[in-house]
Amino acid sequence: MAMTDKKTKKPQLDVGKSFTEIEAIAEWFEKGESDLDEGLKKYERAMELAAVLRDRLEQAENKITEIQKKHSN
Repeated sequence: MAMTDKKTKKPQLDVGKSFTEIEAIAEWFEKGESDLDEGLKKYERAMELAAVLRDRLEQAENKITEIQKKHSN
């Protein structure tokens, strides 16, 4: 079962799987594939994943700051 974001009720992507998918997309482009429509779909998916990963990173950074404040003297 996928985890959901408590604030937005949207399913959260698995970070590791998302990075793996982005790497696979990058490899596809590095091979020099010439299917324009497929390339546009892959580019759009990579941008979606990157945005979600940026948000998750920001959430993690905020949580770390919160934990540090909670446990600082």
